[in-house]
Amino acid sequence: MITFVASFSRPTLVSAISAFSTSAGNRLLTSSSTSTGTRRLSSLCSSSLLLSRQQQSHTRRTTTTTQLQLLNFFSTNNDNEEESASGKQQQQQPLLLDPKAPLRPLLSENSHENHLSQYTLPPTTIGIDDYRPTLKKGTRIVSFGDVHGDISALRSFLITAEILDPNSSNDEPIWCGGETICVQTGDVLDRGDDELACFRLLATLARQAVKAGGSLLLLYGNHESLNAAGLFQYANPGGNTEFEKTIGDRIDYNYGSNRWRLQFAGNEPSRWASFEPGGLLAENLLGNMLVSCVVGRTVFVHAGLTASHLREGNGVNEESGERVYGGVCRLNEQAREWILKSHHGDNNNWGEYNRVEDVIAAAQNRAKVASKTMPDCLGGGIGASSPVWMRDYSQPNDREPKNARKANAMIEEALQEAGPDIQRMVMGHTPQQKINAALGGKAWRIDVGASKGVMGGTPEV
Repeated sequence: MITFVASFSRPTLVSAISAFSTSAGNRLLTSSSTSTGTRRLSSLCSSSLLLSRQQQSHTRRTTTTTQLQLLNFFSTNNDNEEESASGKQQQQQPLLLDPKAPLRPLLSENSHENHLSQYTLPPTTIGIDDYRPTLKKGTRIVSFGDVHGDISALRSFLITAEILDPNSSNDEPIWCGGETICVQTGDVLDRGDDELACFRLLATLARQAVKAGGSLLLLYGNHESLNAAGLFQYANPGGNTEFEKTIGDRIDYNYGSNRWRLQFAGNEPSRWASFEPGGLLAENLLGNMLVSCVVGRTVFVHAGLTASHLREGNGVNEESGERVYGGVCRLNEQAREWILKSHHGDNNNWGEYNRVEDVIAAAQNRAKVASKTMPDCLGGGIGASSPVWMRDYSQPNDREPKNARKANAMIEEALQEAGPDIQRMVMGHTPQQKINAALGGKAWRIDVGASKGVMGGTPEV
């Protein structure tokens, strides 16, 4: 059982509702939905529990003010619809009419531009791409750690690793790594303003790498897990703005409405819709990311692995009697199965709720179900022993672990379970002053805190 908890307040919700009234692109789906919205308005305004935006700053306002805010929301929609009918403002036909459907088609195959293609990672075959104990002689392997939404730091990582042509741009990057295998150990998200730009750059290079005979593998970090669970406490305001401009505005326009946002109760709807299980980026991006991978004699992971993480996936071939190392593959299968499935049920894209409490309850259930179904390999929290959260091998930074004897025994046992003759574990997660090895060279800590949102360290690979 994981420990993620999400909560939503009425002030946050009303702030989101108020934003509708000032959105220039706000359009209702059909004339019938306008009358439906009016009925919802009567119910909402009759609730004495609805708080106004001014009450967020502890200034008491009358119920009439709150009613006027919501009336403004609906009247703005009516005005937009009338303008369209009179020819003053030509609106496109909404692409998605089913109120329960996923939002993904609005940004992919059926939209005017396949926006999600920019985030598409090459398909990863579990058992092959994530488990490569035998490599061609002379294969070059590089790795780098946490990016945290800093596109400049990411670019420095890639150029230092000699896999990005320094003369190419972030929008049109060029892979120059040939057959190099590069592993990014997670935490592309949070603390920075360019999270989506970072993923676009990485995904573009990953596609080019495969064509060149190389590989760029992306691992889950704990911040990818947090975002998938609807928890955004580490997100920068600038990062949230990037999601709104890049994702949210496109959905508003292609859908012909921004009512889809209500189901997220004001909790960063564009970000949440992108990273939740079954969400906008689940199939293209997250479904092809890994929890861990074995490349040659090295196992890569965001935070660390223990024998217990891997043992259940291992076994013995009944015919040959040889040991089968399936622990890493099992972790990746669990993560993929979870992220590709929408666990909360149907969407409510038309925002049809009778009460404010219904909106909050729906969003809370959305977060609760995602957390409850999240596999242990992605779950946890501060102090947990999961592959994306543990710090047994990496803390304190730049020194041997606190209980070195215990940590050494743990990592030796984990390496034995990871694969044949695995000699080292490479991890990020805990910022170091520089890349360093501990526990007799068995634990390599490569998170150098390069993001400006962390400590602006010098990118190293």
